[in-house]
Amino acid sequence: TMKYAVVIVLALCVASGWSQPADLTAAQLNAQVRSVVDEVTEIGKSTGEALVHQYEEIVLEPQHELEDALEQVEARRQESPECVAAEDEEIVRIVDAAHEELHSCGVVAAHTSAEIASDVNAATQQLVFGGYGLMSTYNKCQSYKHDIMKQTCMAKLTISATFWVVGARSSIKTIQKSTNERIPAVFTDGNVCTHGASAQAVTGLQEVNSHIDACVSRRR
Repeated sequence: TMKYAVVIVLALCVASGWSQPADLTAAQLNAQVRSVVDEVTEIGKSTGEALVHQYEEIVLEPQHELEDALEQVEARRQESPECVAAEDEEIVRIVDAAHEELHSCGVVAAHTSAEIASDVNAATQQLVFGGYGLMSTYNKCQSYKHDIMKQTCMAKLTISATFWVVGARSSIKTIQKSTNERIPAVFTDGNVCTHGASAQAVTGLQEVNSHIDACVSRRR
């Protein structure tokens, strides 16, 4: 078992371009760390942008739809104050119910979005700290004056760095897969919830408008 473990480690080292501990230079290690850090940082940035854009569609769009429908009703108050006043109780009921539903939907979407952002941030920090930990270890290895101690330190570092790179790439794929699945799911669920609430309110306010029309006709 130990023999196979050594073979795997050596294979990984060769795949990384670090066939011997001495081959691992500060520039190579820094390039690998920087590559991973840049990639995972970009994922974090794009995740944040996607969540903000979704929040606007999930929460703000239906809110504007509700406000527009309400304004259409309120615009009639000046010309037909009595007819609109007769519908005030129903208007308040419709708007209050819509705001409550929109708030409930928005809270769920915001909570789930915050969880996604937090998970990506935690994974990013773990990879960043791991990478910079390798750079710190490299500097420690180079500080040894005794060749044997330096070579032993570098041998351990090469193995650690190799596994870190392989693990980091795997983690990035997992993060990407997770965000690619979770972000659209938040949008789908939240969008159906909030737009459903606003659509129901708009329909209710359109019904109120028809009642106002009937009231105005009777008064003529």
